[in-house]
Amino acid sequence: TTTSHAASMASLSESQVAELTAFASELADAARAEIMPYWRKRGLAVEDKMEPGRPAPESPVTVADRNAEAAMRKLIQERYPSHGVLGEEFGSERADAELCWVLDPIDGTKSFITGKPLFGILIGLCHHGTPVIGVIDQPVLNERWVGVSSPSLTSTTLNGSPVTSDASATRLGAALLYATTPHMFGFGEETSAFERLRKAVKQPMYGCDCYAYALVASGFGPHLVCEADLGVYDYAALVPVLLGAGGCITDWAGAPLGIHSHAACRGRVLASSNATLHAEALAALAMPPGVQQGFVVKQHLQVLAPYLPPLDGRSASKHLLLDFNERTVPPPKHVTDAVVAHISSGTTQCYPAYGDINTRIAEYAGVDPTQCMITNGSDQGIDIIIRACCPAGSEAIIPAPTFAMYEQASLTENQTILRPWFTREGGFPTAAVLAAISPRTTLIVLSNPNNPTGTPIAKQDMLAVVRAAPHAAVLVDECYFEFMDRELTMVGEVSSHPNLFVTRTFSKTWGLPSLRIGYLISHPDNIKALCSVRGPYDINMLAVVALRAALQNKDYVFDFVTEHNTLAKPKFEAYLAAKGVLFWPSAANYILCYFDDPAGLERQLRDRGILVRPKKDAEGTLGLRVSLGTLAQTERLIATLEEVLSSPPA
Repeated sequence: TTTSHAASMASLSESQVAELTAFASELADAARAEIMPYWRKRGLAVEDKMEPGRPAPESPVTVADRNAEAAMRKLIQERYPSHGVLGEEFGSERADAELCWVLDPIDGTKSFITGKPLFGILIGLCHHGTPVIGVIDQPVLNERWVGVSSPSLTSTTLNGSPVTSDASATRLGAALLYATTPHMFGFGEETSAFERLRKAVKQPMYGCDCYAYALVASGFGPHLVCEADLGVYDYAALVPVLLGAGGCITDWAGAPLGIHSHAACRGRVLASSNATLHAEALAALAMPPGVQQGFVVKQHLQVLAPYLPPLDGRSASKHLLLDFNERTVPPPKHVTDAVVAHISSGTTQCYPAYGDINTRIAEYAGVDPTQCMITNGSDQGIDIIIRACCPAGSEAIIPAPTFAMYEQASLTENQTILRPWFTREGGFPTAAVLAAISPRTTLIVLSNPNNPTGTPIAKQDMLAVVRAAPHAAVLVDECYFEFMDRELTMVGEVSSHPNLFVTRTFSKTWGLPSLRIGYLISHPDNIKALCSVRGPYDINMLAVVALRAALQNKDYVFDFVTEHNTLAKPKFEAYLAAKGVLFWPSAANYILCYFDDPAGLERQLRDRGILVRPKKDAEGTLGLRVSLGTLAQTERLIATLEEVLSSPPA
């Protein structure tokens, strides 16, 4: 960057450089004389002017801006009539001239009209379009930076004394970043790029206009300035000041700035205190791998992998399905008959009409209907809570290992995820979760019992989390509610804690996962808001018909749960203990256990018609998560395990 600017000065002699630099200071003096009579003057008229590319007038301008630019233009015309002028207030004259002055009489008019002495007079001289002399003048503080970059002279001074930028901060993690405002970045690509840089630095700061660039050039503390939506008059003067001080200033692609390159840079400017830091900042602004420029899909979604559960080849007619924690036997005839009757009723062409189903669910859950809403499985409940409560860039605390859809929904909203770990010995990481809570936390997920470990979470621990983070959504997923101890449910706490959300499903024990229906319980004000996020027809009518029939005669659900809890699960736990197989204590319908060669065992079980799911724990140790159903199915599982384990290795 320095070489290209120096080359632009090659045809100017040392005396010409000195003469033009002195004249630039004369221009600054003239602008000061016009501006200072209006400094903090009450009743100063402020207009909003139109600017290119903006749909409405939004940039303020005063008589001080216009008088200052007019005074500078008059001097240029008198002294150098062949020079061009490009100014913010009165446009361009001879902008293609060999030497062109670029003027911003008050950079930071909003600061000026609000009495904040961080605005500046910007005067740049471009040679064949490239900025070569620059002045940043702050008249209230009586500070003037003059920058020059030429073969014979490369320097920046502050009130006549040389200044240099800070070469010691070479890593983003130690850097202080300025931008005039975080709202200057356009939606999509620009905002995503700035967010990457903002997250990488030690501290972002806002509100200095051109003064921030002067601070970087002087080595006074800040190390970076990153901005967008700038005009040539906003940055032409800054370039020689930064380069003369030993810093760097380019567009976001690392290209030099100037009159002729403005269209390419699109007003995006990056200034740094040294070349090493500049390279790191450019890398942070660059498109991440996998992201394609020009696509309208959010950048973080372009690189987010979908959740793809291993569904291929699963068949209820060919396999004993112990891999997805489903009910392992079909729902009874009165449920399936209701579905068949609805299909035969001649109403499938009609939009769903849900009737009293929300009231019936609320009665089952023991809550007021205003505290309840139906969802397309509990997955939709998880998704809309996170969409409604979690801004991009905020933090989610999701103890791991756990159900993949929590992180999927969180990453869809571009959150940062913190992962305290469940352990077999310690269970739920209460202390680590509480320690992770900060003002940036907007989501805490409590999977109770946790999937894949089956770990229950004590109610007092959940209440401690809810109370410690009143500013965050606490999502308690009771997907396996029917299997667990009723004392653990948080449903009774939603009236007292408006940051609490409880999700449940009719998939696991009711036998309706393929129809997709669940429900969400929270404070009535939350439910009202979330219903505006969920669509009016999101739940399949067949799911509602099946559930209404199931709720009318739900004994089959609790018969299955009783057989599982009292016969099937204890039998499998006893088998594992007798074989010396380590496993997690579980409050759900599955057990995470550690057989020798789990991958090989999973294949052999699959070959024998039984599907289980490999899962890793906090240490990365692979285990098998085995879902459990009826006693007869558990006996078949044990017999098959015995056959496999007693067989000689292949």
